[in-house]
Amino acid sequence: MNLREPRTQQAIAFFIILIVVLVVFFKIPYAANQKKIETLTAKRDSLQIKVQEAEAAKARLPELQATIARLEAEWEIAKEMLPQEKEIPKLIQQISNSGTKAGVSFLLFKPSGPVPKQNYSEIPVQIKVACGYHQLGKFLSNIGNLPRIVNVPSIKIMPGRDRSTEAELQAITYTVAKTQEVPSGIPRRR
Repeated sequence: MNLREPRTQQAIAFFIILIVVLVVFFKIPYAANQKKIETLTAKRDSLQIKVQEAEAAKARLPELQATIARLEAEWEIAKEMLPQEKEIPKLIQQISNSGTKAGVSFLLFKPSGPVPKQNYSEIPVQIKVACGYHQLGKFLSNIGNLPRIVNVPSIKIMPGRDRSTEAELQAITYTVAKTQEVPSGIPRRR
């Protein structure tokens, strides 16, 4: 191989230009594209993780729907135990029926206005009854077994006429605050 021959010089020049072009290509566009490739690969990996999480959530969907249905049923029971204020007449009727079933005579039945608390309201009811001792126990048991929450924090028992008992008691029932209503149903998809 003679370096003075034009063909050899052309071949050497071609290889030098080829090496320079390859070096420039790998230094400038390839390096920039390599950074893009790395960022896109990282983005793809994070999206694959999100897809896997979404597929896992999709697999749990029937379980979550069953949990929502169970919680809604529990909420309905809780709403019966702690209804809105508009259902107070029904409660008064239930307490009155409980007393009638137990055989007590009402001397006083005076509901008071609601006493607001943080998430609920208390509604005190002053009750005075005349009955036998066991009838009073049955009456209190009936009140305790109502579907509503009714608390009897104080009771005063006194002897009545003709071997009967008189009792003054305060019953407290509760209503949920109007702003605490929980929306029912599964949230809509967007």
